[in-house]
Amino acid sequence: MTQGMAEQYTLWSRGRMIGITDLGFIYRERGFRCGWFHPNDHGERLMPDATGVAPALRADYMIGPDATLRADVLAAAHAEQALELELRGPNGDRIHTEDIGIIDTHYVRSIPQKDIDEELGELTAEQQAEVDEWVAEIKAEHPEWLWERETQEEIELPRYQVQVQLVHHDAIP
Repeated sequence: MTQGMAEQYTLWSRGRMIGITDLGFIYRERGFRCGWFHPNDHGERLMPDATGVAPALRADYMIGPDATLRADVLAAAHAEQALELELRGPNGDRIHTEDIGIIDTHYVRSIPQKDIDEELGELTAEQQAEVDEWVAEIKAEHPEWLWERETQEEIELPRYQVQVQLVHHDAIP
């Protein structure tokens, strides 16, 4: 591996590669890793199934108890599970995971900030301090990123993120 280049991991569904990630976000304890996900053509076709749970859950939460919405949540979860997502390392070997989730950043960014604030509520002083600490760590680790942007809309982000929970917490360095 060349100095400064991140390892590339692949994501697979039912024996077919669907895209790549470097799992390059800040390392989190207990085997939780995440990074940008770049689907290939086949993977792009699977993204509605891979990312459908969050919108279904949010609709269910926003509207409240409703049999049709609950069925939508169950159908979305079933479609996601049917993908049988699997993570493989740079050498092609399977890396055992407890969970793999893909997030559509276009969907997340479409949620009005006021809705997010209402759903999350106020942070405690301790929670705010933890968030401030994370932000400071990210800024220190990535001084090359432009931190003083006027609005979030000016930053063009990849469309998808992948989050994995590893079975063996040290399976990825």
